[in-house]
Amino acid sequence: MDTKMLDNFLEQVKTLPRMFYNTVENFGARPALKYKVNGTYVTMTYNEFADIVEIMANGLISSGLEKGDRVCLMAHTSAQWAWADFSILNSGGVTVTAYPTLPADDVEYLLNHSEFKFMYVGNEEILNRIKPVVENSPIVKKIIVLDDAFQNENGKIISLNTLKNAGKKFAGANPGFYTENWQSLKGSDPSSIIYTSGTTGSFLKGSLLTHEDMIGSLTRSLKHMIIGGTNCTYEDTAFSLLPLSHIWERNNSYFAMIAVGGCIGFAEKPTTLLQDISEIKPTWVLFVPRLWDRIFNGLKGALTSSPQGRETFEWALEVGRKVLKHRTGTNGAVDLTADPTEGLDEELKADFLKAKAAVFDVYYNALGGRLKVAYSGGGMLPPDLHEAFLSINFPLLNGWGLTETAAGINHGYPNATKIGWLSKMVPGVEAKLDEDGEILVKGIGIITRYFKNPEEDAVSFTPDGWFRTGDIGEFDDEGFLRIVDRKKYIIVLDTGKNVAPARIESRFVNNPVVEQIIVIGNDRKFLTAVVVPGYDYILYLMRERGISIDESQLEFADINGINTCVHVSKDVANHPLVRELVDAEIEKVNSDMDDYEKIKKYIILPGKFTEENGMLTPTLKIKNRVVLEKYADEIEAMYK
Repeated sequence: MDTKMLDNFLEQVKTLPRMFYNTVENFGARPALKYKVNGTYVTMTYNEFADIVEIMANGLISSGLEKGDRVCLMAHTSAQWAWADFSILNSGGVTVTAYPTLPADDVEYLLNHSEFKFMYVGNEEILNRIKPVVENSPIVKKIIVLDDAFQNENGKIISLNTLKNAGKKFAGANPGFYTENWQSLKGSDPSSIIYTSGTTGSFLKGSLLTHEDMIGSLTRSLKHMIIGGTNCTYEDTAFSLLPLSHIWERNNSYFAMIAVGGCIGFAEKPTTLLQDISEIKPTWVLFVPRLWDRIFNGLKGALTSSPQGRETFEWALEVGRKVLKHRTGTNGAVDLTADPTEGLDEELKADFLKAKAAVFDVYYNALGGRLKVAYSGGGMLPPDLHEAFLSINFPLLNGWGLTETAAGINHGYPNATKIGWLSKMVPGVEAKLDEDGEILVKGIGIITRYFKNPEEDAVSFTPDGWFRTGDIGEFDDEGFLRIVDRKKYIIVLDTGKNVAPARIESRFVNNPVVEQIIVIGNDRKFLTAVVVPGYDYILYLMRERGISIDESQLEFADINGINTCVHVSKDVANHPLVRELVDAEIEKVNSDMDDYEKIKKYIILPGKFTEENGMLTPTLKIKNRVVLEKYADEIEAMYK
């Protein structure tokens, strides 16, 4: 697509069903979805995708779904998620997304607030967790389990097969109804409600996004990418791992592929990431910063497992840094679309090609060997990690957006990438800074109100209609944006000094010693921290130095395809070597900070923050509030 075609697309394709059938008409025989069945990847074409969506949508309509009815979709990222989503949208319903890990009380809140009448659940495990909340609700008419093998039906709870059979029967008796139904939808009709955490005391707030909001967000991002020197076409394949219940993955990966007739390849599960991505061989991937950090250091660990490997890696990284410096313009921007060897002297060029073959290509090939678009979003990408990826000639870009903005409204230009910065705003979106530095935005795809929440509306929008993003930012002379921190996360010491904890925490990303850290200090005299060391690296050092370890006390888990230590004994966590190593890293970061920004004390935890223990969100962000509550006594002790 070019920008003129995208203008026509925005003007003529007003709804997601029309976008879907536009692609089916033009690319019906091309691959749409690639997913595993019994351990083997299979491919579904757009024609086949449309067939199953139509059957399921007719099943919903036959069960009583009417235009505007809300349908909750609570399932893991999968082809079935896509079938369910478009069956809702194409029947005129509104998709209410829910993370598959949500507890029952959160689902109860969604039910009471959105009043969804139907629900898709991914499997019986999810069903059993939320069943007490939804089964006896007078609001909910049907609960459909997206599993052909599900058998415990009871009339209200049915299997996917039962829904399909009902859909076939309804379609036979009502030919043409389904098509007339989706064609009657307008761009101003609601398409989705996506809930995020509230700020006024409300438990969750729902962003109501219309069909036109979604279509607009797609076109603005695709136009932005063209300006930045890259394009998205029917030949692209996206790798889908992050939760589709999250706006970023759903809009900038899943909808984007469907809009242009590309293919979506689904990871089987997070623990098989590297295996799945090597089979799918995507051109397009979106990950959160913590996942990029894990990939960089996981592959680094494999490459540096021997003394010779460590020496080769460090040499290659230094060569990469020299080349990156050469590629960086006077404005700090790097053109990632250009030949990295252009203009190098013969010696540096030869070294770069050797480093590429020995180290850089390992990263590129581990992620399928075809990537042209690799974005980091859903949180701040630390400059050190960004620089590390660019130094190994990996085209990692930075992105920023919110649920309320229908995902990305500022993401890096491939032809002008600045470490630590984003880019200019996407076409159709305006931005400015409030007096306190908060970024205010308005334009295409940005909500103008929350769903049934005037309290949030009052604090989230200015009187003249600008949306308050809650992020503190700054613009450079070229109009490039940099995120400083979340406004609500700014620490105010009792001296009145303001501290951006993300700026400090980001200095520890890509650090083998300090893997996770939370900086604390609101209304306190000084900063402290909760630290989770990188135990894989520390255990390696302890074994190398002959320090005795009780191996039976170590707990490991397969995280994104990498065997990872997630918990150690207190003897390991409290060992003097661990304190010595962490001390050195904190001192290194402190040396670049003003006195009031220095971490004065810290505690070391024996286990990682994970989604399983409730310390991480599904998008791998640390749940600060949960951590601070759990370790309140230990934190308080640091201030006595």
